[in-house]
Amino acid sequence: MTMNPMDLLSAVQARWRTALLLGGALFLVVAIFAFLQPRQYAATSSLLMDLSQTDPTDSNAQQGARVDVDSILGTQTDVIRSAKVINAVAKEAGFVDALPKDISPAARLQQAADRVRAGLTVTTGRQSNVLQLQYMDADPAIAAKVANLTAQIYMREQVELRASPARGSAKWFDEQTKEVRHRYEMAQKRLSDFQRAHDIIGINRMDLEAEKLKNMSYQLTQAQAEAAAARSKAGAGSVSDIEGSLIVQNLQEQVATQSARVSELSKTLGPNHPTMAAASAQLSELQSKLASARGSQAGAVSANSRAATRREGDLRSNMAGQEDRMIRMSNVQDQLMIMQRDVDAARQTFDTVRQRFNEATLKSQISQPNASLLDKASVPLLPAKPNLMLWLVAGAALGLIGGITTVVMAEILRPRVRSAAGVARATEVDVITELKPIPARNGWLFKQQEAA
Repeated sequence: MTMNPMDLLSAVQARWRTALLLGGALFLVVAIFAFLQPRQYAATSSLLMDLSQTDPTDSNAQQGARVDVDSILGTQTDVIRSAKVINAVAKEAGFVDALPKDISPAARLQQAADRVRAGLTVTTGRQSNVLQLQYMDADPAIAAKVANLTAQIYMREQVELRASPARGSAKWFDEQTKEVRHRYEMAQKRLSDFQRAHDIIGINRMDLEAEKLKNMSYQLTQAQAEAAAARSKAGAGSVSDIEGSLIVQNLQEQVATQSARVSELSKTLGPNHPTMAAASAQLSELQSKLASARGSQAGAVSANSRAATRREGDLRSNMAGQEDRMIRMSNVQDQLMIMQRDVDAARQTFDTVRQRFNEATLKSQISQPNASLLDKASVPLLPAKPNLMLWLVAGAALGLIGGITTVVMAEILRPRVRSAAGVARATEVDVITELKPIPARNGWLFKQQEAA
């Protein structure tokens, strides 16, 4: 005989006490099992990672390089779970001292560290800079203590991990500075001794000598032009230069004036007249001065020509000497430049070592981690394992399903007639039903009622 859902519902309604009793028993078993499981309490502390903090001594880090958040957080997670941090947490949490004294210190530390590592979970949210440090233990106070200790020791060890290599680097660079400074001083001393030995001032001596030769060449060109002009004046063209002298011109004017006066007097006076004799004497004196002035000017022109020629010769001689000096100094200048390059290289090396030393010294003085405590772990009130609420809900669901399943299985194994449809299926006879009148607003309604 087949059963429809209404028959099953009727069976459940008829045997609800059985279903309730069995479901309650199953719920009680699950609840007892849940309460008998060992309690595990979880405490969580959180760290906010400052990924924007950069090394103040690293110039490349200031160029806005792209930060790989997942890589940095993964690295920090590995640091938290490293033996350096875990061992320190195990010691400061008292796990090592709680172990028996009859085992070796190394074994005790290893067991305590394994306990910390087994209960510690480090997670981070998606696209978040926050690290969640969760520790699970049977004692809620210990769970909170270890979670907070892990955060504190991580930040402390992170500072040490950042500063310790820098201290080693600073020490090494400080030792190298002495040797580099000695090489720099020796190179500078060799350069100074070489300059004193060859009477060289400055490094670019050849440039100075070349500039000096250039000036001599310019002066020689001018001297040649002046000498040529002086020789021209001393030659055939000297009359115009002599006559162009102011002294000669003044005397010529005086001679001309006096000649005109003598000529005028000669018309009325005889040559022996005192006035005529005085005017003639004055004219002779002026003519003598004019001749003397012309002779002086001619001598000056000749002297200028000789002086210009002499200056041209001196400049030629000096220029030849300068060229010879530059030829002799070329080899010295090459050695000087090599020594100067050695000094420059030694100074550059010294500056680089000192800069690296200063950077390492600055890094070794780092006292702040790039993480801050966001949330401090508090002592949990409810256990994380087992989840009592989940277990109770699961027990209630199991009891409900088990009670209903039991009733349905019992009804299937031993079916009973609980409705007119069931009677009809069991006897294969139509069941007569009666119509029961029900008063209504507009008349009567009739409800079909099953016959007993």
